[in-house]
Amino acid sequence: MQLPLRLTFILCILLGATSCTPEPTHPFRVGVNLWPGYEFLYLAQEKGFFKERGVDLRLVEFNSLSDARRAYERGQLEALATTLIELLQIRDQSKRKPQVVRVIDYSTGADSIIARAGISSGNALKGARIGVELASLGVYVLARGLEANGLTLGDISALSMDQLSIEEAFRAGDIDAAVTYPPVANRLLSLPGASVVFSTAQIKGEVVDVLVVDAEAIQRRPQVVAALLGGFAQAQDYLTENPEDGYGIMARREGLSVEEFKAALHGGITMLTAQEQAPYFGSNGKLLQLMKTTAGVLKRTGQISSDHVPQDLVPDAFVK
Repeated sequence: MQLPLRLTFILCILLGATSCTPEPTHPFRVGVNLWPGYEFLYLAQEKGFFKERGVDLRLVEFNSLSDARRAYERGQLEALATTLIELLQIRDQSKRKPQVVRVIDYSTGADSIIARAGISSGNALKGARIGVELASLGVYVLARGLEANGLTLGDISALSMDQLSIEEAFRAGDIDAAVTYPPVANRLLSLPGASVVFSTAQIKGEVVDVLVVDAEAIQRRPQVVAALLGGFAQAQDYLTENPEDGYGIMARREGLSVEEFKAALHGGITMLTAQEQAPYFGSNGKLLQLMKTTAGVLKRTGQISSDHVPQDLVPDAFVK
């Protein structure tokens, strides 16, 4: 799907003359962590879809959403793949101005709370030691799961860990439950007695993954933003046309079998195509409404100081 030249021209017009100035010499850095929906970025990189668009774009991998968020806040990234939760935390707690350029997917069961043998329901989590990525999506999923079972964050012991540490602690018996997602979730569920006691299947539409680019980078490097969007869309098209190769590349990087990866991608995640983006953007789009709901939960659980949602998080330019 060829977008760069036309989209670059449109962005230059919409975002003003400063967007057409020469771009910086360092690579355009995009932060990512392991998540099936983000693998299309790696597929695009592996197949050369960014390179053929003539841009210097580099994917930077992190062990957790919160690590990627902090790197962005420190100015070490121009963009990142993340959720609305991290996006709202960034705007609440840092001076950077991220803007959504694409909706990647929404979680319909892939994010979950997995408990060890002997804990068969969410209300049995009271007093449990739960491994979770603090200051990230994990706390949101945990809070919603506890609320669904009449509990609060004060009823459990939340232990701050990245996904790899969560897996190690769960296997060692150091925690009673884990807030996790594929590929770690797949491996934990293969352990005897482990089970899902809550998942985003119960809060469909609340956990949304997006591509976020800093406002300054959009102004200065619109041709790279165009390449990022075009490469992602081309990777989705490539998977449709070349499923054996596409699934193989993405599954290997996640450390899953092709069948496990397919189950994670299609069983608990709903991907959005380029053609499905428009209703989410702009002042009347779905994203701002979703953000308002999400901000309310984050404020209520002490993860942000204000539930105000700045309208510039979802610029109208990307509707056009």
